[in-house]
Amino acid sequence: MKFIDLVQILQMAIKALMMYTDAHPRSQEALRALTEGLATWLLEKPALHIAASNGKLFVDSAPIEGHSLHTVALAKQLSERQIAGFIIQRGVEPEEVLEILKLLILKPSKLEEMGGAARVMADLKLSHISLGQIQYKEVREGDQEAGGEQDNEIAPALDAKAAAAAHQEQLLAQMLERWKVGLDSTLHYVPTADGKPPTEGDLAADLAFLSPVARDLGWGNSFPTSAEMESLRQALLAMPGRALWSVMAAMPSLPAAPSGLGMAFQALAPEMVSHAASKLLEAQIPWAEIKHPLLDLLGSSSQQQAILSYLDAKFGEGGLDQGMIQELVRQVDWEQQSLDEKIRRALTTEALWEIDSKQRLDLLRTLLELERFDTFLQILERILQELTSDEVMRREEATRDLMGVSEWLRNPGLPLEIQGPLIQGLTAHFGWEPVLAVHRNTTKALENVFDCLVAHDEFVHVRELMEEIEGLCSFIDEKQEWRGLAMARLRAYLSTDAMMTFTLNYLHGIDPEKVLTEAIPYFEFLGEPAARYLVKILGDEPDRRRRGRLLDIIRVMGPIALPAVMEGLSSPTWYFVRNTLNLLADMGDAGLMTHVAASLKHSDSRVRASAVRALWKLGGPAASAPLVGALPGADPETQLEILFGLGQIQAPSAVPGIVELAKHGGTSLKIRLKAVEALGQIASPTANPALLDLLRRKGRIFTSAEPTELRVAAARAMLATASPQADLAVRQVVADEPRTQDRDALQRILDLYKTRA
Repeated sequence: MKFIDLVQILQMAIKALMMYTDAHPRSQEALRALTEGLATWLLEKPALHIAASNGKLFVDSAPIEGHSLHTVALAKQLSERQIAGFIIQRGVEPEEVLEILKLLILKPSKLEEMGGAARVMADLKLSHISLGQIQYKEVREGDQEAGGEQDNEIAPALDAKAAAAAHQEQLLAQMLERWKVGLDSTLHYVPTADGKPPTEGDLAADLAFLSPVARDLGWGNSFPTSAEMESLRQALLAMPGRALWSVMAAMPSLPAAPSGLGMAFQALAPEMVSHAASKLLEAQIPWAEIKHPLLDLLGSSSQQQAILSYLDAKFGEGGLDQGMIQELVRQVDWEQQSLDEKIRRALTTEALWEIDSKQRLDLLRTLLELERFDTFLQILERILQELTSDEVMRREEATRDLMGVSEWLRNPGLPLEIQGPLIQGLTAHFGWEPVLAVHRNTTKALENVFDCLVAHDEFVHVRELMEEIEGLCSFIDEKQEWRGLAMARLRAYLSTDAMMTFTLNYLHGIDPEKVLTEAIPYFEFLGEPAARYLVKILGDEPDRRRRGRLLDIIRVMGPIALPAVMEGLSSPTWYFVRNTLNLLADMGDAGLMTHVAASLKHSDSRVRASAVRALWKLGGPAASAPLVGALPGADPETQLEILFGLGQIQAPSAVPGIVELAKHGGTSLKIRLKAVEALGQIASPTANPALLDLLRRKGRIFTSAEPTELRVAAARAMLATASPQADLAVRQVVADEPRTQDRDALQRILDLYKTRA
């Protein structure tokens, strides 16, 4: 967007407000357009400075060339109201823009009655718009003399030095205010990963936005004047500790032009860094949080000694511990040494513990990249020795180092001769460390160890290592609750989604023999958390072969997996419910029948069939009640499944319900045959009267009979009871039967049972 376009939108908004109220749709639309235009302009700059002088308009210190009706109008509006200009910052709200528009349509006389533009702006307390204090003048030959004559007429009788000092003070105040606004606009909050509201500690700065501020104040490529330096210095010193710290840490982002800005920051850096550090320490910010950024800054600065001197002086003034400065000096000195000198100091002196953890890890990482594994191991062993130190702080430092080293197990990887001592040292330390804060580092390091082992399919090693840790902890006389929680955390870590992803990839890629010898023992070792994960994955697994392997593992886990499996009954996925029922049939007992019976009403017939099978497998004869209860209202497929199940459990209590279905003439022949077959499997004499009724012909002269298949099935069911009365009744029916194909079929049944007898 061009500035002239923005001015045109502004003038249209002013005209709309002069013609309508600010609530009118046209005024609201004009206000919206102007606010959006400003937001577009401020995408690339933190602030916009509009100023007017002698009928000429300036934007960000640059004059607007050429003549435009709208720019001339804006220059006149500002001049008539004695407004030097406005500074509009990024984030300006429509309400703030509306207040400025109202100010620009006020008659100059009315504005003067209200105390002038400065008074009105002060009362408004706008967050993103302020008055610009810098005036731009076009200097012409002869102006100075003419001005001098006028000054002689109206100037008060002030001492020349006092007037110059007052003028200098006013200029300094104007520059100071402009720097404050500019510095504030460079700060922003870094979004937090956890979604929590940002705090002052999340501040970051981008000093590239200071370029227009410096140019606006007339800074160039030469070193700033003392007044210019002082205005920037005071603005920086006025910043809160966190904000000043963020600005100094962001010095690499300073713009290349005007170069005077970079020179000023470099000159002020030692004092500002020391001031920010002392402010943070006075605000109870831990030294560890300040030290590392300080080291980074010192490492990249050409003013190390100056910064250290200022810090020493500042800490002395504030009564702060100057031992912290000595620590910085030692660590800065370390960074200046060659690699061989660092190794010599690390192995022969106490220098290894005079530097911080980051520097020790940097040294080890360098040795790892250079494949100097022997030297790496020598230094690592010195760190491992400190795990048994009597000094808690030294043990804490060592565990912090080992936590960092353990992160390299997977990437870039550690040789086996280094892995062994590392894992042994961490395992032993986990078992005895008495201080929770130190123990936490070891727990995290062991998580990294497990992470590596699982990623490399070393599940046997994982199980053995975890069992070793638990064994070591069992020997401790004093049982600390937090140690038990740490062991539980390690176990739980193995069942996290990330770890289980590796585990399942391994499971589906090995042969059946390894499933039995490695995978199943590992899942049993992990227990219920792993079972819960397997059940969850089972519901989303589209591959039938992989589903089958998951079912096998869950089935073998038995009672461990049962609570997680039960939750599958409420899944919206039909095959997940079916798989759950199949699992429960193999894993559960009669106590689960009530839960399983609810699935008899499932919308999918395949689920209903699985529910029937699960019921009779779980409950045996006790399942007859829910199965018979579901029989009348079930669909034909489910009825067949229920009848098969009732025949399998051979519960005499089911006979009445089955008889009703067998006698019902409206039921399909297939179902009636299945019902009679089930009665034969139960072989209860109580069913014989009903079966005999199905077997006999009806009527005396004109007789009718059930279908041959049904009569044959009824005869077979009666004879299955091995009752003499049933045998006699069947023989009588056959004797009375006319010479038809039914008589031959029934006779064959009699002959068959006679042979068996």
